[in-house]
Amino acid sequence: MPLVGRAAACLLIALAWSVPLAAQQASAEDAIRTELLEFYRDYRADHWPDVLDHFWVGKITARWTAPTADSAWIDARPISGDSACALEQQGKLALSIVVIADRWARVFAAGRTCTAPPDELWMLRVGGAWRIARMIRG
Repeated sequence: MPLVGRAAACLLIALAWSVPLAAQQASAEDAIRTELLEFYRDYRADHWPDVLDHFWVGKITARWTAPTADSAWIDARPISGDSACALEQQGKLALSIVVIADRWARVFAAGRTCTAPPDELWMLRVGGAWRIARMIRG
């Protein structure tokens, strides 16, 4: 009986200290937000080699077609100007993110100023990395 008790105690301690795999991985929205925060930081600082690292090369993006006919993709809209300005005043990046099939995301970002038209970014996930596949300046 003491042996079973020790084994159960060890198992409980191991389970208490372990974190489920899903909890260890950031959500798609969090990963995209982090990637775009870094992109705009590098862009504003004129670190052009670093800016280029935020984009996939054409050979990669040509392999997968963006789901532009998907209703969620079509219905995606930027957040309102007032909300973008409020977020900017808090030092946050105003993003509207729609993730489709855990591979593509259509993102509208008030990246320069809240009063300027938003940038539209198409994000592609390959492996665990989200990068910009296409950018349309606002």
